[in-house]
Parts: sequence; structure tokens; C-alpha cells
Amino acid sequence: MVLVHGWAANTAKLEPLANELVKLGWQVFLPKLPGFDLPDPPEAWGVAEYATYVLDEARRFFPGQSFFFFGHSFGGRLAIKLGATPPENLSGLVLCAAAGVSKVNPLKRYTFLWLAKVGKIILRVLPAAGNVRPWLYKLAREHDYEKTAGVMREVFRKVVAEDLESAAMRITLPALLLWGKRDTLTKLSDAYRLQKAMPQARLVLYENEGHRLPYNQPQELAKEIDTWINRFSSD
Repeated sequence: MVLVHGWAANTAKLEPLANELVKLGWQVFLPKLPGFDLPDPPEAWGVAEYATYVLDEARRFFPGQSFFFFGHSFGGRLAIKLGATPPENLSGLVLCAAAGVSKVNPLKRYTFLWLAKVGKIILRVLPAAGNVRPWLYKLAREHDYEKTAGVMREVFRKVVAEDLESAAMRITLPALLLWGKRDTLTKLSDAYRLQKAMPQARLVLYENEGHRLPYNQPQELAKEIDTWINRFSSD
């Protein structure tokens, strides 16, 4: 099992889940990503470049073996990208609060793009505008952008610009969708959108959980993943 974390996170976030899977007999790989645990990539990577990087690392970690891909949030983007044109050694996908299919309000997206393009100019002319910038990023639901710098700021813009719903519709691999009903970052409607795009997928909802689902419930998720894979593997 390959586990890939979300944006503004690192491999340590998913170590509890990895440990629970190991207890159930899984071999687990937590790849370190450029711009997160590792130095920034040499240029502004998009979803495709990160997905290819993880695939290459997974093949080195599991030489000649098949594996499943678990992606949380940003990691879910990479899983969808790989699943749309799956390599032969990819056995299935676990998408946990996966990003990339949200239908963002046009006003919010315009606010983000406007900030990304002209925000620096305005701040040079009107330094006091910096006081409202965090609020505007929050309004646009892209407040992670404010935390980026250098090439990773361009990476973020490139990543969030890609709508992966059409890619999800091409996925035929077995898939498990894990979602918290209280998720405010990748909303419950995204889970239903993915389920519609991937009718073969199984959707499991967690009543009192939000976007931190894999951090809060590593034992429950590990059991659900293990049960799901054993079920369809024995069919």
C-alpha cells in the first residue's frame, strides 16, 4: 500500500495509519514528496508530475509487485490521475477526502485568481491591504496558497487549476471512497460526485469526522481498507 498525504502535510501525518495497516499484515510505503518532506521540485510541477514521481518511487520500493494507492486530499488528486490511465501494477485506489473534483463557486475562484495575479502589486501600493488578504484567501477556499512561497506557489496554482472529474470517469479499477460528513475542505458533495463518476466505487461515510479523518481514525480506516480489499479479492 502506498500512502500519500495532503497539501501542507508530510509523511508523519499518515504514520499512524501506516502502523495500523502494518499490524494487519500490509507492506506500506510513505513516499516523501518534493516541496513537502523534500526540497522543492526544480520547476512548477502539476498533478501529472507528482503522480509520475510517486509511481516511480513506488515501483522502486515494490519492485515487480502490485500495490494499492491511498491518497488523502492532494494525495487523492495523484491517485485519480494515475487511476485514469493505470499502470499494470496498480491494483486499486483508496480515495480519502480526495481533492480535484470540487465545483468551486465562480466568485470564490475569481477572488483567488485575482489575488494570485495582482495581489503583490496591490500590497506594494497599499501595504495595509495585507490585513485583509488572509480573509480573502479564506473566502476563496484557497487559504493554503498564502502559506506557499517560491516554486511551490506556482505548483499550488497549477494543481488547483486542474479539474479531475473527467479523469475519475475513466477509472475502472476497484476503488474505495472514505469521507467525513463534516468535511468543509473537500465537501460531502465531492464524495457523491466521485461516486457518480466511479460507479464501481464503494463509499463509506464517517458521521462526526471532517477533513482530518485519516489522522483521527487511523485504526478504523485501516480495518475498513483491509476488509474492503479482502472482500473483492476473494470474489
